[in-house]
Amino acid sequence: MTFRTLKLAIAAGSLAAASLAAALPAAAQAPVVPKPEAVEVVTLPGVGSATVLTYKVRFVSADPATRRVVLETPAGKRWAVIAPPLVGDLTAFRNGQSLLIRKLPGVVTAIAKPAKNEPAEVLNEVVVNDGLPGLPEGFGLREVTIVAPVVGTDPAAGTVSFPGPDGYLRTLKAANGKVLSDLQTLQQGVNAKFTYVEGLAINAVQ
Repeated sequence: MTFRTLKLAIAAGSLAAASLAAALPAAAQAPVVPKPEAVEVVTLPGVGSATVLTYKVRFVSADPATRRVVLETPAGKRWAVIAPPLVGDLTAFRNGQSLLIRKLPGVVTAIAKPAKNEPAEVLNEVVVNDGLPGLPEGFGLREVTIVAPVVGTDPAAGTVSFPGPDGYLRTLKAANGKVLSDLQTLQQGVNAKFTYVEGLAINAVQ
């Protein structure tokens, strides 16, 4: 198995946890995501259970600089995703081309108390070149560690909500019993340090 690790520091100095909390009303507006065609639960070694969602869409446009891809469902609704490096050259996609999107919404693998003056967010993107046990082939994965305010928790569902680095609200499941126990100690509005894994695969289909 071959791994290529890219480490990106995003707005480390200017985007402090306090400013992230102040921007929360705007950040809490999550993008509209269509209903998936299929739902599959997989087990990731060292992570735990995760859900893979499958969508059939058409390609509308892409911005190679930001890797933001605009898609359209068969019903005509549009939504956007960030394509991981494993997807390759986005200019290879054609307008109207049929695509199969497989998305791992994300699972929280660790929760910790942030250190004093710790940077607001740090992104690590791990690209898996030849597959990862438990996931379908072709997934681009990234691990994100972020200091963010707790928007809410649901211990019964095993989920915690917080704004991600793109500003959108994420409600993610705990990957294991340790994380589930930790999220029950969180207080709404208080900053916490979250580590989570999410993934995406985009493949052209006939």
